[in-house]
Amino acid sequence: MVRRGGVGALALVLMLSVSRVWGAENRLLDEPPSLATQVHAIFQAKCVECHGPDLPRPKKKFGYVLDLARVAANPKMIVPGKPAQSELYQMLAHNEMPDPKGSSPPLTREEKDIVKYWIEAGAPATVSPVNLNAATQLAFRQRVVRYLGQFHPPTTHFPIALLIVALPAEFMWMLTRRDSWKETVRYCVMLGAAAAVVAATLGWCDAAFSNYRGTSAQILAWHRWFGTATAAWAVFVAALLEFARRNGNSLRLRCWFRLILVMSVMLVSVTGYLGASLIYGLHHFTW
Repeated sequence: MVRRGGVGALALVLMLSVSRVWGAENRLLDEPPSLATQVHAIFQAKCVECHGPDLPRPKKKFGYVLDLARVAANPKMIVPGKPAQSELYQMLAHNEMPDPKGSSPPLTREEKDIVKYWIEAGAPATVSPVNLNAATQLAFRQRVVRYLGQFHPPTTHFPIALLIVALPAEFMWMLTRRDSWKETVRYCVMLGAAAAVVAATLGWCDAAFSNYRGTSAQILAWHRWFGTATAAWAVFVAALLEFARRNGNSLRLRCWFRLILVMSVMLVSVTGYLGASLIYGLHHFTW
């Protein structure tokens, strides 16, 4: 129990440290970025795969997507002030771009609105150099935190898979009473709890350098706190399972464990849904 407490305390210290870095980063971004800066960031995240300036053969010979002045000057792509007549916006709005066969996800509703507002504003091309070069102005510890945060997405798969798998494994142990299923449950819960703490900590690192605005910022806040709660809950589930095991797996303790395990599966599912919504939008499960 002392070791678990030490791990929890270490995770708490790391999260508090990240919070301080996050606060410092937010002070750099107190002024909301210009429409051009936001559009540049969207194009950089979603469009360079097919239309990047470094590609030898960009699709449709449109390899200057990050040059907003040139994009705005192309009458085939942009009609300033009229998004409904702008081919670029229409392709984005109908999810024809990015290419559905590519690896880049479609724009979220908020991102589409930003591009729309940008065209309505006359498609300005002035991109804030402070926002684009913010990475080069970071202190060493901030660069470390940002680097670690990049590992958050892959680490989330471990607690999601392990905690969810533990539930049917528990039911299989109830039905068969085989020790192999009981040990599978213990392995999944223990490793899942440890992975949840790691994923939550890296999530705070990743969120420290996010630039979400509006609805996406609210989704990020919910995702962050649900993820933190999920990690804490997973540690509680692991502790309860160990307590039940040391007390002979009494029926009463095991029933409590099953109930709390079901709740942990619900928590990790909601957290995962919110995380996916940051990329695909809240309605990514729409039929």
